[in-house]
Amino acid sequence: MVGVRAPLISLIVLALIEVFAGLLLRFNVDLLVTYPVLLILIPGLMDLRGDVYGAIGYRFTKGLHLGLTQPRLLTRFNLLNIATGYVNSVLISFFLCLIGVGLSVIGRFEMPDIPSLLFIVLSSTVIVFTMLTPTVVTVIAYLFRHGHDPSPFVATIVTGVGDALTPAVLILVAYSYEAFSDVFKLLVITASSGVAVVLLAYMAYAGEGRDLAENFISSTIGSVGSSFGGLFLAMMVGFIAKNPEVLGVLPAFNAVVGAAMGYLSNSLNIDLHIGTESSGRTLYKRIATGFIATYTSVLTALVVVLAFSQNLMRLPIVTLSVTLSCLTLYMVSAIITYLLTIRSFHHGWDPDNIVFPIMTTFVDLMGPITLSTIATVLLPE
Repeated sequence: MVGVRAPLISLIVLALIEVFAGLLLRFNVDLLVTYPVLLILIPGLMDLRGDVYGAIGYRFTKGLHLGLTQPRLLTRFNLLNIATGYVNSVLISFFLCLIGVGLSVIGRFEMPDIPSLLFIVLSSTVIVFTMLTPTVVTVIAYLFRHGHDPSPFVATIVTGVGDALTPAVLILVAYSYEAFSDVFKLLVITASSGVAVVLLAYMAYAGEGRDLAENFISSTIGSVGSSFGGLFLAMMVGFIAKNPEVLGVLPAFNAVVGAAMGYLSNSLNIDLHIGTESSGRTLYKRIATGFIATYTSVLTALVVVLAFSQNLMRLPIVTLSVTLSCLTLYMVSAIITYLLTIRSFHHGWDPDNIVFPIMTTFVDLMGPITLSTIATVLLPE
């Protein structure tokens, strides 16, 4: 149990935070039905938070372990690290808006006008960035200074708090955007985009664009993939309405499995960088302990969600559905994570920039498909 304890604590905390995100979506279903474009955007933006800030956290963690930076907030390493996160957050958020508009036009979904939609997304992106970035960097530095490995906690801070803040801030702005003038909306759009362009130009001039480019490509692919997962959810409104427990546990389910993959990849990446080869036994032990921590955390989230359930007859089947889905998705994801980490490292890429975004996307896309498919079989109409 010693090897399980560190990831278990962080994943349980993550799961409990994610329950807040799930219940928040459930209790604001009227807004999501009014503007289905938000169902498409929210998963993509939640994935983006994990991709960008997860990369920030893991780059900082790796830099500390390898002696590339100091456990302080205002170092050149961290300033470039933070600038990379901001540029990618704003540019990819802008791109997700275009994806949302395109899918809404094709699907004939209702949505705010395009400037208002950009205002909702970009302002929420900047607000979350302002709240989350100092928290991530400060906590990692504090843990490292006090002799703790920050890796197990990066996923909790980034994925959990980011996923909770994303729908909360986005929904708050979506409810209140009509109170702002068109001029103010355009100012916010121009200012947030302008800062991103200036930072991008500086990093390109200084030759510091490698991490940005790697993270941009993987995060864009990841966020778009997660948005299509949101589109899948939008097409399952009838099933979700009859089985709201699925919607309530899904953010925790996705986040915990994705975070476990980030922890597995980062530990493998550190071993590769310091020249330590992981034996098969060590790898199997990491995967097994990771699953124990993951499954325990998902069950913890499910217990909280079931406390709000009014259909007690289906609770055993819902629990079985979550169990089978967790086992299936975790094992497939662990195999892919291992292969991606090894391959990306041997190609000269930084796995922290590649694997975590790809795996969170894979889980965000396959999580709802896996859970809903198994639940549909076990919970026939």
